[in-house]
Amino acid sequence: MTNNTYLQWLAKETPTRWWHDSAIPSEIDAALKEGALGVTTNPVLTFKAFQADPGYWEPFISNLGDTLSFEERAEALLKVVATSAAKKCERVFKETSGAHGYALGQLNPSNAGNAGAMVAQARRIHGWAPNIAIKLPATKAGLEVIEQIASEGIAICATINVSVSQAIAVAEKYEKGVKKALKNGIDPRLCLVVQQIGRLDDYLRDISKDMGLGLDESDIIQAGIAVAKRSYKIFKQKKYKSIIMPAGLRGLYHLTEMAGAEVTYTLHPRIQNMLKEKELKKETRIEIPVDKKVIGRLRKIPEFVRAYEPDGMKPREFIAYGLTQKILTQFVETGWAMLETYGSKASSARWT
Repeated sequence: MTNNTYLQWLAKETPTRWWHDSAIPSEIDAALKEGALGVTTNPVLTFKAFQADPGYWEPFISNLGDTLSFEERAEALLKVVATSAAKKCERVFKETSGAHGYALGQLNPSNAGNAGAMVAQARRIHGWAPNIAIKLPATKAGLEVIEQIASEGIAICATINVSVSQAIAVAEKYEKGVKKALKNGIDPRLCLVVQQIGRLDDYLRDISKDMGLGLDESDIIQAGIAVAKRSYKIFKQKKYKSIIMPAGLRGLYHLTEMAGAEVTYTLHPRIQNMLKEKELKKETRIEIPVDKKVIGRLRKIPEFVRAYEPDGMKPREFIAYGLTQKILTQFVETGWAMLETYGSKASSARWT
């Protein structure tokens, strides 16, 4: 590591760990030197990596030709980036005996409600490299996939998780999968449960404004933290083996408020750079709850209640939650759809 003292402190003196949130090779190299223990990728980050340095990727892409279907091409391009990131993480994977050192390979977000298609793709992606974890949505169909692939010893990252109820459902399904794996003599791999803290703040801010609730920004920016802290407390109480992964940070407060927790952050280079520019107080704050008065005011937002309460949503409702749909749309339209034709002469029907 170099001079990123806050991250050094987290890594050396607390249980908090972090992964890098970008697929650009040079940024991955820099983050690994700073102590990153894995790499988050998704369709959007994959496309951004190609845009950032087309020349670097051209030799890999030119070999694909123009005979692949749209879905096959997108998956092939994801493989190029995910395996590149996985290669860079091999040392960490070996040194931590598989606890870290993964790159994420995300399933086609268009199949968020199709368990069969997701299981088949998960098995294909699992074959790309031993240190690739399957990134899939925390939908009802996704829960079925989590239990199945956990039983097969496949590492998991449950994404588009925006609520306490989703986090609990993922953890429960993973526990069932682990039991099956152990019964069959299979060593289970990790399960990361993403908590989209910044995205939840953004979503609830829009709702608050539209409803004319007049909530202060100081309350809004604690919504995602409140959900993540509640999920974390439940995970510890129930002794779940899954690890919460706070994601979508909008500011350093999203990091400092959970410092000291046994979580694995995914940090975008923007957040990493902010850390280098500001000296932060090194204190653990995971045990400090969000003020009850703040929670009370946030409860004026119906969608906060659905996200915050452990029984706020049933699994069949996960895919219909507004923020879930918003994130799925982003992954599809600004990520997966762009990869379907990237470097190809084909024209996608999506744009006609």
